[in-house]
Amino acid sequence: MQKKTRQRYTGTFILVMSVLLLSTLLAMLSMNRMNAENRKDMSMLIAARVHDTISSSMTEPIMAAKTMASNGFLADFLVEEESSENEAGDVAKMQRYLSSVKERLGFDSAFTVSTKTSRYYTAVGLNKIVDPVNDPHDVWYSAFLEKNKSYDLDVDTDEVNGNLWTVFVNARIETDEGLVGVGGVGVQMTNIQDILSAYENQYGVKINLVDANGLVQVDTDTVKIENAWLNDIPVSAKTENEYIYNETGGKIIITKYVENLGWFLVVQSDDIKLDNDMKLMLLLNGGLFLILLVVFFAVGHATRRRTTVLLDNSYKDELTGLSNRRAYEEAISRLKKAPLPQGLVAVNADVNGLKEVNDRDGHNAGDVMIRAAADCLLQSFGEHGDVYRIGGDEFSALLNLTPDELASAMRCLTHILRSYRETLGFELSISIGTVPHWEDEALSLDEMIDKADERMYASKRAHYEKNGNDRRKN
Repeated sequence: MQKKTRQRYTGTFILVMSVLLLSTLLAMLSMNRMNAENRKDMSMLIAARVHDTISSSMTEPIMAAKTMASNGFLADFLVEEESSENEAGDVAKMQRYLSSVKERLGFDSAFTVSTKTSRYYTAVGLNKIVDPVNDPHDVWYSAFLEKNKSYDLDVDTDEVNGNLWTVFVNARIETDEGLVGVGGVGVQMTNIQDILSAYENQYGVKINLVDANGLVQVDTDTVKIENAWLNDIPVSAKTENEYIYNETGGKIIITKYVENLGWFLVVQSDDIKLDNDMKLMLLLNGGLFLILLVVFFAVGHATRRRTTVLLDNSYKDELTGLSNRRAYEEAISRLKKAPLPQGLVAVNADVNGLKEVNDRDGHNAGDVMIRAAADCLLQSFGEHGDVYRIGGDEFSALLNLTPDELASAMRCLTHILRSYRETLGFELSISIGTVPHWEDEALSLDEMIDKADERMYASKRAHYEKNGNDRRKN
């Protein structure tokens, strides 16, 4: 009897443990898939932050190089340079100009190359005569001219500043006579490396900027600059808003084409997997399995919640709680990928008299006015689509409704605006422009939005003419 009892007990124990083990393994597999999704979301967010920071950090030098290329003084100088008989005076004049650009704008270098004389001017004077055929250091010049691009980025050592690695922005200087020179500025590599290093240390990732061939242009390890290639990295897609996600070789790899740089951003991070010791522990101790399951589930749940909060906040306007400009632009992008819905209505709106309220009652009162306007628009249009705050007192909406529903929503807006007078203590007025797709199905979405903008401004002019106010002051 005891033997049978023991056998039943053993059988029950084995069955319970088997069920527990199976359920735990299934739960772990499910949790692993969930964590994989969270890892992807977090990795994409990190890549987006790095992309925006890098792109913004290089905007100023790119604009400076473009400004130099359109500078009348620089163009005239290069046109007249070949016939000038005062070389020393020309060098001094160009040195003063480039020194002013370098010092005033805070760049590490500024330069100009004359197409006619091949002189390479810098902020310290005439540096050399450019000779791409005999001087390998000058190959950049002929390579840039062959690309026939208005501007380009090039990584090279700066001969003027101790051969330090520098990111140069080269821009074509053209007149009616054609190409007369190349000018631009340089930013030492350490400035960009510091940005990448901060993200690498904060998130435990590896970040590179590479060209279309995978050749490393920027790396926190200086030895790898223009000396290493990232193999098997997808860098062929140049879709402006596309992040390419890959998991390979135990790594998560995200690539993004940085349009204003002409390079690809590559963000790599190690995948997170359960190790063999953890698996063995799960097999030996069912109770510990459950504890680990709870812990991992809680961590995964917390990670998902953090990711959800981050994503929600990145698409939400803090003052009004409406969706923001980023959400609006992505909604437009999605709509453009398919035929426009028959009931689509583009709406642009602008609060009247905000400046007057700000000046008279303070910006807190202005914020109250903006929130009230947002609430009115949401109450009137919210059930038919999405309402966005795209600027200070500017709102847009993308709706899907019938002509009767649109008319009803507009009447509802008028009624709600009137009811807010008692709440605010002053009149709340919104100028609005609507363009339904059914009005002219030949219009593109961009054309609908532009037309809605025109109607909104016409409504605003009529409002201020009626009330005897100058729109520019409100």
